Amino acid sequence: MALVLRTLFQSELLSIRHGVARPAPEDTKELECETADLILLPIAGVLAKHDGPKQHVIANANHAIFLGTGQPYRITFPGDIGDEALVLDFSKEALIQILSEVAGVEQLYVPALRPHCLLPPASVLNRELLWRHLQAPVVDKLAVQEISVSMLTASVQAACVDIRQQERARQRLTQVRRRQQVESVKELLSLYPHQEWALDELARHVHTTPFHLSRVFREEVGLPVHRYLIRTRLAQALRAMQVACTDLTQIAHASGFANHSHFTSSFRSVFGMTPTQSRQRSSML
Repeated sequence: MALVLRTLFQSELLSIRHGVARPAPEDTKELECETADLILLPIAGVLAKHDGPKQHVIANANHAIFLGTGQPYRITFPGDIGDEALVLDFSKEALIQILSEVAGVEQLYVPALRPHCLLPPASVLNRELLWRHLQAPVVDKLAVQEISVSMLTASVQAACVDIRQQERARQRLTQVRRRQQVESVKELLSLYPHQEWALDELARHVHTTPFHLSRVFREEVGLPVHRYLIRTRLAQALRAMQVACTDLTQIAHASGFANHSHFTSSFRSVFGMTPTQSRQRSSML
């Protein structure tokens, strides 16, 4: 197998690699073994993961595959097509926290979880969104982390053998604590919208896990954390735009946007017009 791996994202919470694998004539079919629990998200092609004699699963861009620490496996390529995939490598601490809250386990390779799953349609779209974020000229760390946590959560839930484990895990924290954590994060983002936040950093501020914060914030607010931060930055920018002589690029940077293009696309997606059009509209009143 000819394999090319490159790192696309690196943070304290997780790293993400992009891999392109192609079958090679000299493939020996030797077993492989990972030194960490990994989540493999195919984005193109077809692969077969063999866990033992006559034990294999086929995976394409609709699936997630778990690679467990110390668990031998073998990869082959039906039709000699090869595959392209994202490899999510969460920190050990973060992975244990997320797995315990989602499924009541501490490892990916346990009897309670299947070693593979069919992703829900929304997660397939999320994987494509994650890929686009990773290809952006300026990577939005918070968005990448939040989507990655969502992908891991959905994959584990889909692979869960006992649904009751999920229900017990969801009931661990009270509604009051959830709201306190969410309001504390909203306060941080409102006070410091220009800061480059990371999901694990925000989670530490409110003494919870990135997974828990990402989930309860969306449930309580109706938006993911990174979208709420963008809305907060836009509100600040709108206020600054009332001063007609202030340059839009200057406003974008002061509000926390990486560049004018990012500011304009975010503004249009929320308000349905560009900042320039908004300023022109205001000048006619």
